[in-house]
Amino acid sequence: MKWKDIVGDVGSNQYNKRIASLKEKGLYTDSIENTVDKTIENIKSGNGRSFVIFGEPQSGKTEMMIALNARLLDEGNGIIINLLTDSIDLLGQSLDRFRESGLSPSPKQFSDLPSERNDLKGKKWLIFSKKNARDLEKLIDLISYEKNVVVIDDEADYASPNAKVNKDEKTKINQLICKLIGNHGQYIGVTATPARLNLNNTFKNESELWVDFPPHPKYVGQEFFFPESGKVDYRLHTFHADEGSERVELQSAVLHFLCGVAEQHEQGNEENFTMLIHTSGKKDEHQDDVQVIQKTLATLSNGTDLNFSAMTTKLENIAREYAVNDSDSLVEFVMRNINRHMIVEINSRGASGGVSKIAKPTSLFSFGAGGNIISRGVTFDNLLSMYFTRSVKGKFSQDTYIQRARMFGSRENYKNCFQLWIPGLLLGNWSKCFSFHKLAIQAMRSKSGAPVWLADHKTTPTSAASIDKSTVDFEGGEMSFALFDFSKKRHETLFLRDKYSDLEMLEKLRRDFSKDEFPEYLYRYLKQQITYNPDCRLSFHKPSKFGTGSGAYDDEEKKTIRRKKGIFSNNEFSRSERPEALHHLKIFNNEYGNARLFYKINGSAIKFMQNRK
Repeated sequence: MKWKDIVGDVGSNQYNKRIASLKEKGLYTDSIENTVDKTIENIKSGNGRSFVIFGEPQSGKTEMMIALNARLLDEGNGIIINLLTDSIDLLGQSLDRFRESGLSPSPKQFSDLPSERNDLKGKKWLIFSKKNARDLEKLIDLISYEKNVVVIDDEADYASPNAKVNKDEKTKINQLICKLIGNHGQYIGVTATPARLNLNNTFKNESELWVDFPPHPKYVGQEFFFPESGKVDYRLHTFHADEGSERVELQSAVLHFLCGVAEQHEQGNEENFTMLIHTSGKKDEHQDDVQVIQKTLATLSNGTDLNFSAMTTKLENIAREYAVNDSDSLVEFVMRNINRHMIVEINSRGASGGVSKIAKPTSLFSFGAGGNIISRGVTFDNLLSMYFTRSVKGKFSQDTYIQRARMFGSRENYKNCFQLWIPGLLLGNWSKCFSFHKLAIQAMRSKSGAPVWLADHKTTPTSAASIDKSTVDFEGGEMSFALFDFSKKRHETLFLRDKYSDLEMLEKLRRDFSKDEFPEYLYRYLKQQITYNPDCRLSFHKPSKFGTGSGAYDDEEKKTIRRKKGIFSNNEFSRSERPEALHHLKIFNNEYGNARLFYKINGSAIKFMQNRK
């Protein structure tokens, strides 16, 4: 055998082996397989040089990315570059996960690559790099010989978009990633919050090629933590936030966490657990949070402390909320194990490496206090409690606050015992961010045209500086759904108000249309709006024919009843049964006997944003 002929040759079956190993562990792989298949299909078609894979926060995207890297290697790709946020902790966590998978070649941090370009040529490389200018510049220089790289951009909406898009300039990171992709490379963004990538036209990504990565069956996310009814089935603690009360509430949250861990062990879930504390982006304030935790634990672990009796009394009172008949057993567990704790200040004062100690908690009672690293990218196993008070003075950026939902994830086994501590006002705004985001994501999943993003006076899909004003329509956004056969008599009758209430009209449409023609998510959203807001009103318009103007529409627009500039003009509001209504539904039909249902919001309360490029 010629040994030189088999150097590094592990065959072209890494992907199938990876999927098989996940199945052997009892893990759900359908979402991974479907996402990878669709991604490879986009690449092979030759039409998808830049697109996005979108999923939910903490829904298993890293495992999907491992499988995708394996498939790309099987397909013969030579250099695959995985970009990560500029965090040593996140880089370390991702590299560990990839290396444990056994992929060949083994993943390398770019700084571990050979320094000579000739030593790179002729081999396959799986490269990891942080999104900082220094690292990217060196990487670009090192692999300049290769033109067909594949760039997989984790947390793609962070740092990669061009925040100077409206100034005819490029931010440094955006410029360098453009150079890394070059004229022939492949870009795949991965994120839970794709709005910024769409509204920014980042790397000219094509939204019609976006790939949906649905969560696994054990995922616990928005539906559970922010239910449409507002009635939660977990331990939600709301309070009025002010400088004095926050420290008192944090102490209570710590004591509740201790009891919660004791409860899990009493129920047989004998694991280590984590509590996250995210109150500020200011590093100096992280230390204040740490001091509250330290003081609480120090008092409980010292029987001679002057505050020991008062603190244990608080603990006893809280324990009764968890075990009415045998609360003493919970207190006993806490007191016997009080020294089995770890406190990590994350993302502060240049410290690194602490995230891994609480992402997979190594101590019974693990605490993490900090800022930006907590709020993006890192997966926290066995997270039982989250104390979250970080707000903003201006508008809530939906992408930022959706990423901060670290309580989402694989928590099916103990979801009802999860503890969320949050000011009531912040909870309301956070819930609204998710409501708007959900409507946009569900519309994308239905393939109903270009994505539409919602905003109001308090929330926006992403930062204003990142929105490309040359292509984004801030006023005319509309949603349209699947084509159907138009019947003038039937559909005019369907939209007649008569004596029907808004809810009854929605039920009529739901019975008559298929779920593609009138999606379930829109029905539920509108039902929620009119159920919980007495002032909310709907308007049902009489159907109108589209494409009868003086040559303003081309044949394709007439056939598909779609145009980039939109169809549902603001003038239509005044022609409706209720011009003042907030939500408007209308059918537009064409000369070919087809029609679509359109939905649009009227007024300044809620705005649609849509990229018309």
